[in-house]
Amino acid sequence: MKEIILCDDTDLLDVILLCQEYSLGIEVQSFYDPEYLEKEIDGLQKHIDAIKNVKSKSVHGPFADLCLGSSDKMIREVTRNRFEYAYDVAKKLKAQNLVLHHGYVPKTSYPPNWIKRSFTFFDDFFANKSNDIKIHLENVLEFDSDMLFEVIEGLQGKNIDVCLDIGHAHCNSKISVVEWIKRLKGKIGYVHMHDNNGFEDEHLGLGMGNIPLDEVCEVLEQYSPQAIWAIESKTDHIQKSIDWMMTRGYIK
Repeated sequence: MKEIILCDDTDLLDVILLCQEYSLGIEVQSFYDPEYLEKEIDGLQKHIDAIKNVKSKSVHGPFADLCLGSSDKMIREVTRNRFEYAYDVAKKLKAQNLVLHHGYVPKTSYPPNWIKRSFTFFDDFFANKSNDIKIHLENVLEFDSDMLFEVIEGLQGKNIDVCLDIGHAHCNSKISVVEWIKRLKGKIGYVHMHDNNGFEDEHLGLGMGNIPLDEVCEVLEQYSPQAIWAIESKTDHIQKSIDWMMTRGYIK
């Protein structure tokens, strides 16, 4: 059966109720803010307590202004620091998955050099890591799938694959979501599922925008059948997305 989880959009307590109702996993997103634990002193324990009985757990790491392939060593060091923070949180929450952003902004860095620096970055990052937590590298602003494919292809043997955000691909890319899936050739291990109308990253409920979702799901099942699907709609659209999944048999 397809593994489906709900992204909490930092609204943990309400979304965890839906996880329990439908026996779904959760993606915790509060910790995308690296200052969260300074503002919420008991935030870590609150999350540990809330999700302890959820079988499938994921964490979304920080992403603002982070560039793992930057030509600036200091930027790479900050990115590494934030990724280490996210990994530590994932361990404490006993999460199996950690979503991190690729961070490439088109036309700001020569792609071959970015890719080379990405290999060095992740060689260092994985040097002291076990295989308990799978890393999923997410697309955001990329025009196509080529660079992300090259990065993951060059990291074969490491515990990392692609998080395909279909909403990002639909509104930012020059190729279709379906083409993304085909070009990534089975390297997708995690999917952020939400909808938009092709202009902005709206995080609408499934079926509320114009992404050809039925075709996307069919092609995902064909090319990356093992991928986890994470519903990342706005909190008040999650039920709509669950209903969409249920009518198609993805959620029982």
